Amino acid sequence: MTETARRDLLRLAGASTVAFLAGCGNDGEEEPTDDENAEPEEETADEDWGDVDEFAFEGRVEAWTGLEPEFIGGEDNPTITLVEGQEYDFRWVNADGILHNLEIRDEDGEIVDDYQSDDVEEEGEETTLEGVTATEEMTTYICAYHESTQVGDIEIETE
Repeated sequence: MTETARRDLLRLAGASTVAFLAGCGNDGEEEPTDDENAEPEEETADEDWGDVDEFAFEGRVEAWTGLEPEFIGGEDNPTITLVEGQEYDFRWVNADGILHNLEIRDEDGEIVDDYQSDDVEEEGEETTLEGVTATEEMTTYICAYHESTQVGDIEIETE
């Protein structure tokens, strides 16, 4: 289960529990729904990841915020899925004028195959880590300067 799906499940369980405890259970009458105001439940299908070859993030001390692909847009430190053997570019823009970089690391915290971007300190400055070939050892994308807040998980899918 992805981290996003787990969070959605926990939110739904929490809301149901609160409604039940507050006496707001369904009394058999159906209530009208307003589809325009309903938040869509969207889970990224595996095939969506296969179409991705570039990730874009906004880097700030608080988190990496997803920009592209669209289905990670606005999400902080999104878990991303890479297809083993496929090549990717990681583009990011400095959003706060603080020193950042982006590194791809393994489970031991070591940089995989020297995959690290240039350091960028100017707000609005952009850089790209090009030609990252996905391997099973990749577990994390991270900023070396803000390891506790700017860190996201990588899941590797084998074909």
